[in-house]
Amino acid sequence: MLHLAVYGKTKWSILMKSLLETEYAQAFEVANQEQVVVDCFVVEKPEQEDEVSFVEFAQNYHSGEISAIIIPKEYYIPYNELVQKLIRLAINVNDIYNGMRLSEQMRERGFDVSALLTPMLQDSYLSYLEYHVADHCNLNCKYCTHYSPLVPNAVFTDFEQWKKDLTQLKQYIDDIGVIRILGGEPLLNPQLPQFVEMTRRLFPKTIITVVTNGMLLDRISQELVDVMQRTISFFHISYYPPFEEKADAVKRFLVEKEIGFTMSPLIAKFNKTQILEKNPDEEFFYSCFQATCTCIHQGKLAPCYAPFTTKYFNEAFGKNLPVDEGIDLYAEDNTTYDMKLKLLYPLERCQYCIGGKEYPWEIVGKNSKLEDWIEDDWKTE
Repeated sequence: MLHLAVYGKTKWSILMKSLLETEYAQAFEVANQEQVVVDCFVVEKPEQEDEVSFVEFAQNYHSGEISAIIIPKEYYIPYNELVQKLIRLAINVNDIYNGMRLSEQMRERGFDVSALLTPMLQDSYLSYLEYHVADHCNLNCKYCTHYSPLVPNAVFTDFEQWKKDLTQLKQYIDDIGVIRILGGEPLLNPQLPQFVEMTRRLFPKTIITVVTNGMLLDRISQELVDVMQRTISFFHISYYPPFEEKADAVKRFLVEKEIGFTMSPLIAKFNKTQILEKNPDEEFFYSCFQATCTCIHQGKLAPCYAPFTTKYFNEAFGKNLPVDEGIDLYAEDNTTYDMKLKLLYPLERCQYCIGGKEYPWEIVGKNSKLEDWIEDDWKTE
């Protein structure tokens, strides 16, 4: 008998359990003479008899009572963080499985039962991907982890190179849960409509989000309005203090234009995460939220954007932190398995980050000092 666990307790988790114990179990039994049983749902705070915590699941897994865990693809945003958490609990990555897109399967008949489960590393699927269209910004937040205030001039992503890179990635990853278009401030790039349009063309199933500070939203072009509507893309507004005066007007504008949007709570504090000495905590990578933000940049793939924007920090302050690390998208020996496996390991640049302390949000001038970016007393934490 094959004993499994399913992450979460939403309708997707419940549907996954049902399919595993009916259609999938029947096919599995015919081929392997075994029964498939879903023993539990893995949740943060168990409240019902069929729910267990991550620690309880790990105990059952290591004792051999449960063989694997399945994460429905509908958990787009938290997916990578969940995998990190499971790795910290010593769950073998080969025992972490993806489910198929249940939202589509529910609309289809005669779906392929064998596609219901795929080992995570073998599945040509990423839950999340992000990319810059501009490195500079109109707000220049102090402690910005992308170093936008340190970008000396306007820097836009080259559309043709980006298109080539994303097309190359599609050879190994043919489905992505969420793609977020970032900066800097993405609305500064006049080619943003082309980026959104091409993203939808290459990845028709993905959720496309343009992440903005919102300050320029009420003056976007009609071209961008049309593209956002046509591609069913939406804006996510990072709500910093300067946006407060514009919030109501911008929300009315987006409603009138029939463009979807979400908004963060007010961001009144930032974490200062940069250090100049290597962090001795070798496991920090597996608790770093940025390490779950897979990004694509100039022919490479990395767990976060730091390897690609740290050059601005180095140039501004004469430092030599590691830069331009990542997975070469054009390497001849690439496979889906190897690329996804490499994303689970820290880069050298990861050793120069910490969780960081909170500081009040503020705008930093273009003449900022080194101490504006470095956490000096992190060793006393």
